[in-house]
Amino acid sequence: MAPDQAPVRVWDGARWVEGVARVWDGKQWTNGSVRFWDGQDWTARPAEPREYATYIGSVSGAATDRRFGVLDVPPGTRVGDFVVSVCASMSGVPRLLSPSATMPQIIGAGTADIRLAVACWPWAGEPSAVWDLGDSPQAKMINLTYRHGDVTNASVTPVGDMQTYNGLDALPLMPSRDFLSLFVALTVSTSVTSYRWPEGLTPREHVLGRFGAFEISLITAETPGAGASAGSLRLNTPVDAAMYLVTIPGRSDGHPTWILGDGIASQLGTTTYLG
Repeated sequence: MAPDQAPVRVWDGARWVEGVARVWDGKQWTNGSVRFWDGQDWTARPAEPREYATYIGSVSGAATDRRFGVLDVPPGTRVGDFVVSVCASMSGVPRLLSPSATMPQIIGAGTADIRLAVACWPWAGEPSAVWDLGDSPQAKMINLTYRHGDVTNASVTPVGDMQTYNGLDALPLMPSRDFLSLFVALTVSTSVTSYRWPEGLTPREHVLGRFGAFEISLITAETPGAGASAGSLRLNTPVDAAMYLVTIPGRSDGHPTWILGDGIASQLGTTTYLG
């Protein structure tokens, strides 16, 4: 049996008293709880979970004639934030190398060998998402960061739904789920395509490019989950496309939430809180 460890005692000038643990906060020794570096500051705990995560930022990038696609996380990302990484590959199946324990989900875009991959994880300090592109000559990438998600409710398969479309100029959106829903779409056509998300979605990062004979658009938008479809993503030309619905998990406060303008989730009651 290991011997009991007596507390450290120090002389306070008059008597021996139990010592107080002190920690270095980056500038000085202070009393209090142990703090950790979250990527931006010394803190005692990650951000508190909320029902709907908060968008922090996003970045986009490209890789041409390179085996690996590397894209930094958005500036301001902190430990515990959710990172969504998206990779559109001209050919072959992209694999996520970092973070290594995260498994992406991959579907085809219905044209040639173009693939769309999405991964989501709670950030633990990795500076970048690293994709193995294999022999693909080109790739487009997006990273987005969300704060106040519930890490304890995170899923190994955050993609709640996926769809492919062929030759359409209006892509029906899947019903959004609980918490925050992020739509990720890849469109493929032979001409440059403009697009418009339906009312109720907030557009986020987008990137355009050309994969051989095809013009591609990699676009994202978000909305609070309401259990119903917000409508269709409309385009000015028929496209082949792939779309993901990614859920950023939150933590309910127990109160009903009224999502303004939504015919299903906007049912007022005697205890309704505006969310």
